[in-house]
Amino acid sequence: MRAYRLSLVTVGATFALLLLGGTVQASGSALACPDWPLCRGGIFPLLGGGVAAAWGHRLAAMAVGILTVGLCAFVLRRESDAQARLLAVAAVVLLAAQAALGAVSVLAALPLLAAAGHLALSMLFLAVLLALASRLRPAPAPGRLTGRRGLVGAATAATYGLLVLGGLVRYAGAGLACGDDITLCAGGAWPAAGLAQLHMLHRYSAIAVGVLVIAATLRPAMASLRRGAMEQAVLAFAAPALLFLQIGLGQLSILAQLPASLSALHLALGALLLADLVALYLSLAPAGEGAPAGRPRRLATAAS
Repeated sequence: MRAYRLSLVTVGATFALLLLGGTVQASGSALACPDWPLCRGGIFPLLGGGVAAAWGHRLAAMAVGILTVGLCAFVLRRESDAQARLLAVAAVVLLAAQAALGAVSVLAALPLLAAAGHLALSMLFLAVLLALASRLRPAPAPGRLTGRRGLVGAATAATYGLLVLGGLVRYAGAGLACGDDITLCAGGAWPAAGLAQLHMLHRYSAIAVGVLVIAATLRPAMASLRRGAMEQAVLAFAAPALLFLQIGLGQLSILAQLPASLSALHLALGALLLADLVALYLSLAPAGEGAPAGRPRRLATAAS
């Protein structure tokens, strides 16, 4: 039970860190601390010119790191489930890689690939933590629905790719490459300029992912309602709702000329959509599996 609670705290802290990181990037504060790991040569820098946001993000990342390492140590010591142990180690490895890319982004003044890779790893880190929390759940979840698990997995992977592509758009400065046109780009369906093409690729990808998410969640949503599995029903219905909110917020951000608050919220909704799809995928059983969603493991000690 304690391991499960710690995993939930770590997931929540990670989501807060993603929101804070999005705010730092959208507000242009990412390089307010041009050195690493200190900020302007000290642990207690003067808080001005975006330093508060940038340094706060680093301190929050440190807190998430402590939680993750502590969770991994707890799992390796108290849990015998091989998958849980593997996921705990994977979380620490991803954390280290993410920190390294974050340092490269700062020291090299935010190169595109390093910054986008940092975002990609952060989303993958969140997904791994959710999978770990699912393994550590102390009581069996309601009997899992079968069918469409592969399609939900495809929708999850596509959403992850869309978030990474959105990061490329953000870090490349292509957010307003099509001006304030939220349907076409300079009156055309496919622009000639490179940044505008990247922008439109993100838009078209969002439409394709939207269709896939709706197709993937429709059957689990209906099946969960018939069975009275409200936890799964909420997850299934939340995915398309979050997707529509995400698309609408993206359009609103363009019309408002990308204010920092809307840009950060756009990223947060994307992370929430990914988390929802990961949770839905984990709640579904593979075809042919009729067992409930308990975790087939034994505790190494009764204290966990």
